[in-house]
Amino acid sequence: MQVADESRRGFDGMSSLQAVMDALSPVALMLEKQAFDQGRAFGYCRGCGIWSWFVQPLEAEGWANLSEGMLCACGLNGRMRGVLAVVDDVLARMDAVPEAAVFERLTPMFGPLLRRLPGITGSEFLGMQYRSGDMVEHGGLQVRHESMDDTSYASGSLGLVMHFDVLEHVPDPMAALRECHRILVPGGRLVFSTPFYEELTISIRRAWLRDGVLVHDLPAAYHGNPVDEGGALVFTQFGQDLFDMVAAAGFCGVEARLAFNPVEGVLTNACPYPDGHAWPVVFVAAKPAASA
Repeated sequence: MQVADESRRGFDGMSSLQAVMDALSPVALMLEKQAFDQGRAFGYCRGCGIWSWFVQPLEAEGWANLSEGMLCACGLNGRMRGVLAVVDDVLARMDAVPEAAVFERLTPMFGPLLRRLPGITGSEFLGMQYRSGDMVEHGGLQVRHESMDDTSYASGSLGLVMHFDVLEHVPDPMAALRECHRILVPGGRLVFSTPFYEELTISIRRAWLRDGVLVHDLPAAYHGNPVDEGGALVFTQFGQDLFDMVAAAGFCGVEARLAFNPVEGVLTNACPYPDGHAWPVVFVAAKPAASA
């Protein structure tokens, strides 16, 4: 269930998206408290197709990210189920099964995507020492290495490109968005998620590269990384100007889909601090069907 489907350019329409979030906040707070108090919630997982209990682990301070929690036995968390709902909707609106790539291979998300798109190519960023397109042994598997800002895919070769909670870890997110645009066919779709902090008007750059040297503007922050136990460094916290970034990369019809769905265990991240709170938003953008 998509509670909101907000198509916009620049800042147009953010007020209506915010209004939906505000209206849902009391419901979200109630359900999130229940999940924390009970340590679990019952719901439907579209990944494995089973109704089951989603487990919500707590951290020492009594709070944990509900988007990364609400774990099904199949391994999908709340964020992944919300993303999968949007992917299902996008695929239902496409005339044919597209050539597709996802910048993800070693998470529980890849299995459900492969069932929907049997020819999909999955990849991971495995280190600066590799070139995009290299096959690298990792954990007993041959995994394709791709750097999202400089991929090995041919221009105009893919009908669907996806990346989920990857963009915040790319040093130059605009380069990554432009690269996604390059490899898509005219009329192709980009579907992606990234932590989206609705209270931020302007995105925050936490770190960047200067002549290949890592520079921190803020204390280092890390998210979970399937290929590195040390985590993945966060370069950017995205706010409302992310819409403008996607448009500047050449996309049209940029949509923000609010994937909040308590039945499927998709809630907010439940962060108690306003500048860190994020709803489950998934972005869908189209490459123009023809050149101007």
